[in-house]
Amino acid sequence: MRNSIRFLKVLMVVAVGFAMGLLSAARVSAQVDWLTERMDSTRSAVNLNETHLSKANVKNGSFGKLAFRRVDGNIYAQLLVVSQAKIANRATPMNVVIVATQHNSVYAFDGDDTSADTGDPVSDKFLWHTDKKVLGTPIPSDDVYARIGAQGCADITTEVGITSTPHIVLTKTATPKEGVIFVVAKSQVGTNPPLKYVYKLFALQLSDGTALGTGVTIAGQVTGPHGAIVFNPDIQLNRPGLLVDNNTLYVAFGGHCDKQNYRGWVFAYDVSNPAAPKKVDAMSTTFTDRVGNGNQGRGGIWMSGAGLTADGSGNVFFATGDGTYDVSKPTMPNIANSVAKVKVASGKIQLQDWFSPMNRQELQELDADLGSGGVVPVPGSHLMVAGGKEGRMYLLDGDDLGKGTTQSWHSLQVTNTPLPKVPAPANPDEEFFWNIHGAPVIWPLAGEMFVYVEGEEDFLKQYRLIPDAGAAQWKFESDAPFRTSKESAPLAAQPNNPTDKKRNRIVMPGGFITVSSNGSDVNSGIAWVTMPFATDANQFVTLGILRAFDASDVSTGQLWSTEESGVPADRLGMFAKFNPPTVANGKVYVATFQEERIDNGAHKVLVGGDQPALVIYGTK
Repeated sequence: MRNSIRFLKVLMVVAVGFAMGLLSAARVSAQVDWLTERMDSTRSAVNLNETHLSKANVKNGSFGKLAFRRVDGNIYAQLLVVSQAKIANRATPMNVVIVATQHNSVYAFDGDDTSADTGDPVSDKFLWHTDKKVLGTPIPSDDVYARIGAQGCADITTEVGITSTPHIVLTKTATPKEGVIFVVAKSQVGTNPPLKYVYKLFALQLSDGTALGTGVTIAGQVTGPHGAIVFNPDIQLNRPGLLVDNNTLYVAFGGHCDKQNYRGWVFAYDVSNPAAPKKVDAMSTTFTDRVGNGNQGRGGIWMSGAGLTADGSGNVFFATGDGTYDVSKPTMPNIANSVAKVKVASGKIQLQDWFSPMNRQELQELDADLGSGGVVPVPGSHLMVAGGKEGRMYLLDGDDLGKGTTQSWHSLQVTNTPLPKVPAPANPDEEFFWNIHGAPVIWPLAGEMFVYVEGEEDFLKQYRLIPDAGAAQWKFESDAPFRTSKESAPLAAQPNNPTDKKRNRIVMPGGFITVSSNGSDVNSGIAWVTMPFATDANQFVTLGILRAFDASDVSTGQLWSTEESGVPADRLGMFAKFNPPTVANGKVYVATFQEERIDNGAHKVLVGGDQPALVIYGTK
């Protein structure tokens, strides 16, 4: 009997050891890193190495919310993931999720820890936390808007700190991985009003969040027709995700609330020594001054948070917003409403080429600029796709954008046809446009590619790219979607009377997409979309929803959603505007906002309401 008991104990030890070995192996085999906005420097937003999640297990009863981690501010930056990272005081490598907030905080969480969160009001589960003592004091959003004459604006609410998605550079790619997190924070300094606003670039150690140095203040100027044009942090907003390409870090800016004489700015820094970034150059997208709050100058870079795009050959692409288009002076080109291609050469950011729609003047007058969406390369080709507020998607030649003189390879109207409210619209409030925000997502397959986009009050649309024998190499099979989902953003019954000229507004901002698959296995392909659930999220905080679709055919109905899973605890929380889900290593990570109340027009934290959080979904 003793021998039998001893044998059973041995079996138990072996079984436990085997199970732990499988868990360890699972952790080690999970090697997907999500290092920047939309995963990589091409802004693909496609994880082709998702070996766990598939149509077979993303369904009611087997998939749902596993955990959440409350944080101290709204999460505009996309959640980032490093697999098998070295973390201080931890014996084994970990899959780490990096969260940056508007409270000027950066957190690291264990992406595989799904235990209950006991922290209140914020999580106590973080691996490390770098806060405003290092990154600077965030600014109340009402103070920002009052300073620039934009009282009542609610583009960003409660506070302004870290808005853009950081970029992680791995300095050691073998397990355990090591690296540096580059982050830009807006803060206020001084003790006596008016306080000074500054933007600073920081480099944080991935292992423990320690800052390398004290940060570099972002400042610069360019020469304009009337002297120096100086970067003004009061009126500029760093909305686009950061980009690091070949040891050069790019930081781009637009404006707050479309007020004052802001411009599109791009700064380039040499970060070969992360502890001491050196400014290489700065460029402005426009050189014409804005008169009052008119439609001159500007050309802001915001792209609904999408990052600048690298093509692997040193070229960087981005889209610009409304403003002056005038390239008559080669040394001072105004390239508003354009897709720009730049490159650092001889110590300067040099404008290489640009595309601008032929109807750019009309788009400027009607506030239907190209700059609401990012620029995405078509994999393995010289083509790019981009789309903006007009709701039109362009197929562009990245090798020859045409310098504003040629049309795109192709364009198609994705969202509802623009609706004039008057016979000859000439002002922004005289025509309805259903915008594209963020950027399309392209899933490459054998002999075809699928392009996904979801505009305002629209359905998830799946277009098909097929090989083209001509110079373009690829073409859209049709201007009509290959497939269209049954569900839309934000309501299942939308679009709601798209021919009604008397409606008050368009419900914003559409859906934000990530695709995961195990290579080209169509049975594993899932399109994940975050969107408002039922109401407008433009200058309002509202309930969000995460939906999962069959990426091979989005018309078959959603696989799963946070509101229709049959489990109330799966509820997402408040929608994080413009923020797509991050899918890595068998988990789906989603950001949420702070629930608010409106007090005499001012947005305030709703005490007892939903808090901003990292929400973790996966198989149960």
